[in-house]
Amino acid sequence: MKLNIKGIALLTLFSVPGFAGEAAARKLPFYRPHSSSRVTAAKPRATSLPNIFNAASFLTGASPGGLATIIGDNLTTVSGVVLAGVNPLPADLAGVEVFIGGFAAPIYGIAYVGNNQDYIDVQVPYEAPVGLGAAEVQVYDLDPTSGVKTLVADFFADSFTEDPGIFLWDGGNSANGQIYAIAEASDYSLIGPDNPAIAGEPLVLYVTGLGPLDIALVDGYGSPSSPPFATTIDPFQVIVNGEQCNVFFSGLAPGFVGLYQINFYVPMDAPSGNLQISIQSTYANSGIATLPVR
Repeated sequence: MKLNIKGIALLTLFSVPGFAGEAAARKLPFYRPHSSSRVTAAKPRATSLPNIFNAASFLTGASPGGLATIIGDNLTTVSGVVLAGVNPLPADLAGVEVFIGGFAAPIYGIAYVGNNQDYIDVQVPYEAPVGLGAAEVQVYDLDPTSGVKTLVADFFADSFTEDPGIFLWDGGNSANGQIYAIAEASDYSLIGPDNPAIAGEPLVLYVTGLGPLDIALVDGYGSPSSPPFATTIDPFQVIVNGEQCNVFFSGLAPGFVGLYQINFYVPMDAPSGNLQISIQSTYANSGIATLPVR
């Protein structure tokens, strides 16, 4: 079983916050993604060399405040799956520590997936530097025999101020191989082939990598669960079937670490079918996912 935040998001869908108001704050230095036209990777390529990926899009790189998955061979001595399951998230889980740009990265979970390959899901620290090859990623693991922590991986990765990615799921038994955006209706039900969205209804889209927020938060701690919510500084748009949607919230999912959400209305004139959905700001855009509409 492969562990990543997509599974965590599916298990922890929750209610929609209200509109959090406008934000005014100073922007951080900006580093743009590789391209203005990005295609969501189905999954990262298996490799013995460690790398860090956006936990939603599985494109390489990190984004401060967002969720990321580190993948590599023999990164930990964990067998099976270990989840933190606490708030705040720990900086040390099962003897594993991760540092990004010199800052301790809170850990969601660790999984051994076979063939010597490990997955480590983390929140990228808010203070991590941005830029081409700017983020040094270090993984330490505790040797159960000697009791000594050893540096098992040390590499540099691109870090983006905004690197939007949409979380995906397989749609269940009726999907026929299609991959769908993780979105929730106003009755908290998961949108999918057996429960398509309705034109004009409000939805919550679960994403990560939307960048700086209008309030300062501490690494590893859940975002505010009551107003004022943590809102993105840059407004994000949702595009469904080529049409811009009415967005009424863009920010961290209340109570969660590194998980962002965008609340929007499906266009009134949206046709039925599996429609393309993507998100974008002035500076960055996601890959394309699928939203079923009836």
